[in-house]
Amino acid sequence: MASSASEYTIGGVKILFPCKAYPSQLAMMNSIVRGLNCQQHCLLESPTGSGKSLALLCSTLAWQQSQYDKSGDESCSSSCKKQEKLPVCNCTCHTARMPSAAVTETNQTNSAVAENGKSSPSSNQDVACSPKDTLASKLRAMMKTPLSEADDDFQTQRKRIRMPLNDPQARKRRCIEKGVHFIDDKTTSDEDNTRSRSCKVNVNTEAHHVPPAQESTTPSPCTLCTCISSNTSGKDEDDTKGKNNGKTQVPKIFFGTRTHKQITQIIRELRRTNYSYVRMTILSSRDHTCVHPEVSGTCNRNEKCKDLLEGKDGKSCRYYHGVHKMNEQKTLQWIHGMHLAWDIEELVSLGKKLRSCPYFVSRELMQEADIVFCPYNYLMDPQIRESMKINLKDQIVIFDEAHNIEDCARESSSFSVTEKQLLFAREELDCMVNQNIKRNDHDALRTVCYSFTNWLKECSGNLVEKEYETSCRVWNGKEMLNVFHKWGLTGATFSILQKHLDAVLEKEEKVVMMNGQQESVTIPTVSPPTQMMLKGLFMVLDFLFRDSNRFIDDYRVAVQQTYTWTNQPDIPDENGFFARPRYRRGSRKKIAVLTLSFWCLNPAVAFSDLSSVRTIVLTSGTLSPMESFSSELGVKFSIQLEANHVIDNSQVWVGTVGTGPNGRKLCATFQHTETFGFQDEAGEMLLKICQVVTQGVLCFLPSYKMLDKLQNRWMLTGLWEKLEEIKAIIVEPKGGDKSDFDTLMQFYYKVIKDKESKGTPLRKYQSL
Repeated sequence: MASSASEYTIGGVKILFPCKAYPSQLAMMNSIVRGLNCQQHCLLESPTGSGKSLALLCSTLAWQQSQYDKSGDESCSSSCKKQEKLPVCNCTCHTARMPSAAVTETNQTNSAVAENGKSSPSSNQDVACSPKDTLASKLRAMMKTPLSEADDDFQTQRKRIRMPLNDPQARKRRCIEKGVHFIDDKTTSDEDNTRSRSCKVNVNTEAHHVPPAQESTTPSPCTLCTCISSNTSGKDEDDTKGKNNGKTQVPKIFFGTRTHKQITQIIRELRRTNYSYVRMTILSSRDHTCVHPEVSGTCNRNEKCKDLLEGKDGKSCRYYHGVHKMNEQKTLQWIHGMHLAWDIEELVSLGKKLRSCPYFVSRELMQEADIVFCPYNYLMDPQIRESMKINLKDQIVIFDEAHNIEDCARESSSFSVTEKQLLFAREELDCMVNQNIKRNDHDALRTVCYSFTNWLKECSGNLVEKEYETSCRVWNGKEMLNVFHKWGLTGATFSILQKHLDAVLEKEEKVVMMNGQQESVTIPTVSPPTQMMLKGLFMVLDFLFRDSNRFIDDYRVAVQQTYTWTNQPDIPDENGFFARPRYRRGSRKKIAVLTLSFWCLNPAVAFSDLSSVRTIVLTSGTLSPMESFSSELGVKFSIQLEANHVIDNSQVWVGTVGTGPNGRKLCATFQHTETFGFQDEAGEMLLKICQVVTQGVLCFLPSYKMLDKLQNRWMLTGLWEKLEEIKAIIVEPKGGDKSDFDTLMQFYYKVIKDKESKGTPLRKYQSL
């Protein structure tokens, strides 16, 4: 966090900025605050390097903090009003709950107040102490009453405490009762055992001091009571505050970036600000957050993780049952020391240390988080939103570096499935129907799979060859809608099918008699691959049938046939021996693969699900022309901004060089770049520039192929050595490996430090 922070007040919001803001940053923050106050969408363009991310973080978090301050003032004023004492009435609803002595004392006090016109301090003190005396009298009565009559805690047929279903200890206990053991179970430390024992003692102690509920019937409250309205309003306020943690609901901020690597850069920027203590979380996939020693080493982590969670093969995941160790914001900040904004790598490291699953921890931290970071396909894809339980209604959604948001939106609304996947799902549904498991629900979905597989088989003979071993045919949305109607699949029947799908995906348990005892048995469900296939298929069907086929012209349905090579399994001979062929290539077989694809051509289809969002903020360095960009997304951006660059025009000169030092024309077409004459002329021109420019030179090339070609030629002619005599040459590494790039940057900084210490100008050449 910067020590020299600047303070700006924009739109009534005090914004703390870690440094003096550029004019473009002030313009961005002004537009963002205006959009948040007016609940309008923002489309903001600012050049690369102008500090967009810092302006986004500071403005949105400052506005959110101001909303918390307002809700705190409102809750404070309401609590002060509740503290005002109301006159005690003599209605039946109050006298029934108070002991006779207390009622008599209250009546005497009220009569004294009526006679004197004011109450004495002693009488007020007695009235205030009467609830304490009543509670003490109840406790003394409980101690004198036999346990069999008054104490419900020791009744044999009653449960004193019912643990919630999502309680980690309850989940673990249910797994153990089913015979599930932890494959990575180890003996816990004595400190953990001591902590668990102390927690149990505290729970039991509190349970003994809670008085049992009164079973005597109380008369209904009278309608003439002056406090009935206050009681009702107070209850409503308590309910509202209970849902919103005692405050007015303040929108969450969902900050979407293009990749996980960009999230790391955003977190680094957040640590510079005064808002680095914000409650946050980072949503990520199991590929980045799984710490299980066996699951993290497999290719398909999602399916392996789900198998462990369901307790298949009698195994479970201890890391999942340790989520409670770090699933609260205050625990993460004040117990585990993660006060400042943290990165996903830090959460994974802490999860390994505490044997807690970072994947599920990050999801549970979202409930209390003020800002949630994730790749923006998590916000666009309906299936990911459902699996992550992301609710964007009345929230703030930010898409940073959103110049390719259109492609992401189209991919999120598209879906592809192979014939093999459809056949596999059909066989599973057949099995469910034959075993009479939710027969009606599975039978309806089986009919859909049969319709698609039969139609694919019919279309496979009418495909048109496009490329080598590739055939395809495409239908528009209206043509495919006619096909659906022939199957009996319409908007009305699809809504019924959705209910069948919900029933199939719902996990249920039934009670059966086993060995004379009642035991709960989980009803089998279809496998996770079949569930994902059905969800994806129903997602695109929902878009096609939504709002009276509103998006029917935005889809294309394609059937593609390609070929792939597979290895034939070894077959034993008559003696039971496996004779492996001499050439393994001869045992390979070419098979056809049919793929059904639903292509979404309009990004507005995915953005239609974001209509309930409070404010959408799209930022990038290249969004122009904004009108066409806004119309393609189908979102009205009332606030638009095209910010200027932070560099003054006097600091930049732009020009073109048409010929080299020897008078040869520099035409960088494919035919000319292959000649030695062009390569030598480009090298001579670069050498002249390096001799004139005293500081660094940055050279961009169109491809790595061109870079290798010029580098090899210049090394052969000796031009590379001449460049090294003038500048320190740094070449971008291939592959984008982070370790290679870090090594290169360390060498770059070392060159700068050495040249500055010697007092000579920097001589640098970087080729990209």
